[in-house]
Amino acid sequence: MPNFIVSLSHFCELHGPSVIACTQTINDDRTDESLLASNSRSASCASCQLILPDAGAINLSSKSKGTHSFVTTHYPSSQTRYSALTKLVMKSLSVETNLDLSKPMFFGDAINGFCMNKIFKLYDINARGQERKYSIMVVSDSESDLLERWDIVSIYFSELISLIQHKVSETNKRIHEHNMKSKENVLDNEKYLRRSITRPKSLVELTGDDQIFLKLHLWAIELLKDVAS
Repeated sequence: MPNFIVSLSHFCELHGPSVIACTQTINDDRTDESLLASNSRSASCASCQLILPDAGAINLSSKSKGTHSFVTTHYPSSQTRYSALTKLVMKSLSVETNLDLSKPMFFGDAINGFCMNKIFKLYDINARGQERKYSIMVVSDSESDLLERWDIVSIYFSELISLIQHKVSETNKRIHEHNMKSKENVLDNEKYLRRSITRPKSLVELTGDDQIFLKLHLWAIELLKDVAS
């Protein structure tokens, strides 16, 4: 059976293309070695971090039927998988291009794996160009198996991106309404922020949802179940 990994990545203004979260199906007897240790937190900014509702947690694990579990971590614990995923993320966010962002892209090779990904952007007044760039990816070691599941994966991509963009839009709307009620000079303030403060922001802050990565974990589980069937 082919191996699939679901990953969310971001083009960070400080660190470049960066993995935020990856979800894998793991055999139960290998679950512990797939989880990251509590002292393995990488030196990353808020934009790159996997921020979970439990402040002390750095992994998410859900038991599946049979002998498998679904694990979401900031990055793969396997050095080989980490290296391959990092290369695919780099290509996804800075090398491969697609003029029509409504459509997924496909690329890869037999060494690092094959990737189906979709780029999406989120509006943020504090970001360079007032937008932040993300990529949602499904990686497989089998080109044919991934291509056969193109339609399924495309539907999942559209659903997740729509959810995230809606939440970001609602958060920006609340911020704007708060500023207007506070009678702040919004235009002058925004100009100042764009000029002097380009600060990292987590997806938690952008969406106003501290459960967003838990929802991503559950969404990725359903995707992995469907592509494995």
